Amino acid sequence: MLIILITIILGLFISLITLPLGYYAPEWMLLIVIYWAIALPSNNKLFLAFLTGIIIDIVYGQVLGISSLFYVLLVYIILRLYNSLRYMTIAQQAVVLFIFIFLKQHLLVWAYYIIDRNIDYQALLVGSIVTASIWPLIYYTLRFIRRKFNIGGIN
Repeated sequence: MLIILITIILGLFISLITLPLGYYAPEWMLLIVIYWAIALPSNNKLFLAFLTGIIIDIVYGQVLGISSLFYVLLVYIILRLYNSLRYMTIAQQAVVLFIFIFLKQHLLVWAYYIIDRNIDYQALLVGSIVTASIWPLIYYTLRFIRRKFNIGGIN
């Protein structure tokens, strides 16, 4: 669990580095949580998604709890589709993640519309594409870490 928390903290640092890109920046933390949900599925990943979403809300200055809600919903769907996602190729996973992230972004736009805040829709669309396109980088990096530290009892 310590290695998972370290990867979350590193993801937070990378998110802070790409913060000036705004909504064009990939969602590093979400991809890291999704990887751990696929690699080691358990219900504590929902709690991890919740905490990660709260951290993202605080760092980005968003409405508190909005990212947590969407992260938990997305990780719940990922956990329900675990068997299907696990045996897809990385490119297929990236397409499925693009669809999920795109839907998440639409829910975010809808939620911000309700509270009368404006969001750049084009930036969210580009951010979804960028996030899905870096999935192979996140996947192979975290898989290397998982195997190196023998997390989950595999070699």
